[in-house]
Amino acid sequence: MATVTSKLVITSSDLVSNPISLTLNSNITASHTSGLARSPITSIAKGTASGQVTLYTAGDFSGGAHLYIKNTDLTLSDYIYIYADTAADDPIVLRLSGGQFAYLPLNADVTFKAYAATSGTIVEYMVFGTDV
Repeated sequence: MATVTSKLVITSSDLVSNPISLTLNSNITASHTSGLARSPITSIAKGTASGQVTLYTAGDFSGGAHLYIKNTDLTLSDYIYIYADTAADDPIVLRLSGGQFAYLPLNADVTFKAYAATSGTIVEYMVFGTDV
């Protein structure tokens, strides 16, 4: 199995009265990946059948799964919305402004999809995890 290492560094000298310096590391054992992909999102509404991008399909990994996602657009207001495609209310779990990225541990039993504020916004994403 492969090891995927993620690292997050948060620093600030002027946000609060004391400097902030956080460094977090995580090593994840992964045996499978969706591969790195870039896709245009043409849907500008949740629940629209065409034009959304499926980032992860429920059950693709039987063990843990992790999603890397990036909004490649540089315009801050060109949002990408990620939602859990469930039978209930399809809750939005994340909104990424242009240039932002996220790393999410996923519930492997839920499908995650994306739609955009602006048609044609490019999403970059990859899922990695394990099958047990």
